Amino acid sequence: MLFINNHWLAGEGKRLISTNPLTLEELWNDNQASKAQVNEAINSASNAFIAWRNFPLRQRIIIIKKFYKILSDEKEFLANLISQETGKLLSDAASEVSAALAKLNNSLKAYKGRTGSTSVISSSSQQVLEHFPHGPMAVIGPFNFPLHLPNGHITPALIAGNTIIFKPSELTPLVGEAMVLLWERAGLPQGVINLVQGDHTVGKMLTDHKSVRGVLFTGGIKAGLKIHKSLAGQPNKILALELGGNNPLVVWKTKKITRAVDIILSSAFLSSGQRCTCARRLILQNSKNGRQILDALLKRAKVMGNEVKSSKHFGPLINNKAASQFLEFQDKLIKHGGKVLLKGKLISKKGSLVTPSIIDTSKATKVFDEEIFGPLLQVSFVDTFEESLTQANNTEFGLSAGLISDDDSLFDIFLKEIDAGIVNFNAPITGASGAAPFGGVGKSGNHRPAGFYAADYCAWPKASVITRGS
Repeated sequence: MLFINNHWLAGEGKRLISTNPLTLEELWNDNQASKAQVNEAINSASNAFIAWRNFPLRQRIIIIKKFYKILSDEKEFLANLISQETGKLLSDAASEVSAALAKLNNSLKAYKGRTGSTSVISSSSQQVLEHFPHGPMAVIGPFNFPLHLPNGHITPALIAGNTIIFKPSELTPLVGEAMVLLWERAGLPQGVINLVQGDHTVGKMLTDHKSVRGVLFTGGIKAGLKIHKSLAGQPNKILALELGGNNPLVVWKTKKITRAVDIILSSAFLSSGQRCTCARRLILQNSKNGRQILDALLKRAKVMGNEVKSSKHFGPLINNKAASQFLEFQDKLIKHGGKVLLKGKLISKKGSLVTPSIIDTSKATKVFDEEIFGPLLQVSFVDTFEESLTQANNTEFGLSAGLISDDDSLFDIFLKEIDAGIVNFNAPITGASGAAPFGGVGKSGNHRPAGFYAADYCAWPKASVITRGS
């Protein structure tokens, strides 16, 4: 269903179906939005903007807090829904709901700390800085965190006084619909949030429309670049791009092998590798210690692979296309000299459950600087720490990176030299604080579009020097 001007409507575009990627059970079946319906949703958000902008901030926050109270009350229901539609383990889905709940306080603090208003009075004048909302904003969400990541844009945008046209991923329309139902229950005024379902064609209608004043996007590099190009020559539109990564994890001189393997497995295979922060490349010291770590990793990963079918430690990829892309990328690495240490396989022809893959690319004839969304880890050996830094930075992405070592002083060097927005030490690189800015450099997006700095994209500053009286 679509939600336009506080009315639920059937879509009038082509058919859209969502299935459970593990069982192939059909979960959602409806039509996506037609061009006329997309225009109607944008007009609804445009018409609602002035009234919502003029709502006192305190009243906006009361409604937003009510949404979060309902979200908390429904957290088990939402966790189950996320698990069904994405294939995530229930524990993983529950952690997503918890992360979404944390957005409220972080967004309120960010609004006050990074936007809001300030005033300085001198002997003859007053200098005032205020922030104002942009207007109707398109929020385009991803499939891997269908609740948490869109809400990371929606909440700060609503606090600032913007209105929303939300397009969930076409792979997770049911979670998107459920979230908007909660916003409706919270009592958002007519037209403040609108839901349009659909694929990239619906997304393009949103980004191209002249009345959309901002685009807040989370997704892959290909789609992100298309949006970036489509907004060229439109400086009046704000653009937040939260894209992917080809993330390195360096392990250097550690006797804590079990700890190191725990961190590697979590970094590479959490959510079946379907996190933009997952480790894609493991860089080890060409030494006895490096080989010990790899041996221990392979033993643990093989056990994980054998248990995949029970779905205790692993979930499926989002669909068959994703599974095929995962296997094709693995074959491409092998074709160009990658040595198979653990070969990923499709569990059955039905569904998209795959086993982990670990490929040694130390002697590969070609380097592929790509983000593959799946449980595939490329391993390479280097002789010096300086080489590990060079290889870690050998990417056009720059989202997350990590170092595992017993030598604390190495992290000071690592932090300074690594080109990434999230740099962790002796911790999984999928971990990031919601109270910190989130994002990366290069192909990973336009710096810090999410987390604590999401507020920056939701309000624009207006500076005044005021002299009153004679």
